[in-house]
Amino acid sequence: MRPERVRRVEARVVGVQAQTSSLLEADPATAVLPALWRRFEDDQVGDRIPNRAGTRTTCVVYSDYQGGDGERRFRCLVGAEVAGGDEPPEGLAEVTVPGGDYLVFAARGAMPVALAATWARVAEFFEHAPLARAFTADLEVHYPAGSAVDVLVAVADG
Repeated sequence: MRPERVRRVEARVVGVQAQTSSLLEADPATAVLPALWRRFEDDQVGDRIPNRAGTRTTCVVYSDYQGGDGERRFRCLVGAEVAGGDEPPEGLAEVTVPGGDYLVFAARGAMPVALAATWARVAEFFEHAPLARAFTADLEVHYPAGSAVDVLVAVADG
């Protein structure tokens, strides 16, 4: 199934964050993202985010990419999209997802297996695609039912 191309407006996401890398995330023993998810859930961070946008989705934003294919470092934030420009509560961070063109890859089924398979599909797609990833910010939108995630990957202009 080919991804759908969409144009998104800028969005703000507030939540908990950590720095990680492609190498760390490739090994379950060193992966940072599972602990970040546990922190989000255990500390009930979603309930502490003011001015949540209209949905009850949880978002994961990958941004501030550095490095290349060997070991790409990035910032990861688990949180929720917010409306308004208020400062995030103490202990939380925010990231702006820039407006622009994104490809939407649908992950459906048992998580996190379906999500991992979708990210593998993203990597394979861009090996052969006539367009390139922008590496500005990528976004996962996790729906409340727990078995659906949309992965939005920013694409470069041109």
